[in-house]
Amino acid sequence: MSGHFLAAAVRPGSTSALRQVEPRLLVKFELDNAGASHKVRAARHIVRCAVETGEIIPGRTTVIEKTGGNFGLGLLLACADINVPVELAVGLSFSPIKRRFLELSGARLIGVDQLQAGATPREVVEWHLANATALGKSYFYTDQFNNPGSVVAHEYETGPEIVDQLKAFDGLRSLTFVSCAGTGAHLTGITRALRRAGLAVDVTLVEPAGCDSRNSVFVSHRFEGMAVGVNPPLLDWGLVTHTVQVDYAAMFEAQQRFATAHGYLVGNTSAACLAVALELADRAKGSHKVLTIAYDHGLWYA
Repeated sequence: MSGHFLAAAVRPGSTSALRQVEPRLLVKFELDNAGASHKVRAARHIVRCAVETGEIIPGRTTVIEKTGGNFGLGLLLACADINVPVELAVGLSFSPIKRRFLELSGARLIGVDQLQAGATPREVVEWHLANATALGKSYFYTDQFNNPGSVVAHEYETGPEIVDQLKAFDGLRSLTFVSCAGTGAHLTGITRALRRAGLAVDVTLVEPAGCDSRNSVFVSHRFEGMAVGVNPPLLDWGLVTHTVQVDYAAMFEAQQRFATAHGYLVGNTSAACLAVALELADRAKGSHKVLTIAYDHGLWYA
């Protein structure tokens, strides 16, 4: 993809669809964003702010991050128009298709030898930051897991966008927001925006079976993007009303059901949230609706 195409794709103002896919079930199709996920919003906000503050200087700075792929794609889109290279440490267990697409989109995947030797993506990034001078680099570490700009992006872009789209549903005053948490940024930001708009919102957090992120309990699972091994650092736990665990069989059933009914093969994390949202929507009454997000495509993980 050319730099011109990438730049055009990330201009503020793009809107992903919010559709009522079944009675009382609303899905925000963030997989239709440039970069094919919700992560592009946080990436472009963080990059834009860093340029404004002088932390990113086009022609001099290299952006560096550890990512499973979606945030990295967002960074590539955000950096393309300003001629800023992007270096990414991507865990070897993550989608090989996504890793290849990152490279095709212009990323330099760093620390492969270190990762093969047992280093974590965080350790790879830390090594590069510590050796920046020797490497001839001036790095800006976007640090998605600790950068409050991720919350701001969703609180003041994604959330208000959803609020505006909800106006199409007359009489809607209450919602259940079904979400997962990796960093926790989108759950926190979107919920704050919805409540600030006067909606009564309860939040159901979805986790893989066996995981308890609040208490830092994690097991191996196949739901990339949730329960990633740390208590979500940007999650406001005071916003979470309920927590529900989902196993692989329930996720797969929801994934198949959604693909058959709507023609979208969503990623495992999205499907896990859908499994819970479908059940809650079946029980919803009156004007109450259930909202969840299609974060990305399932083809990444084939």
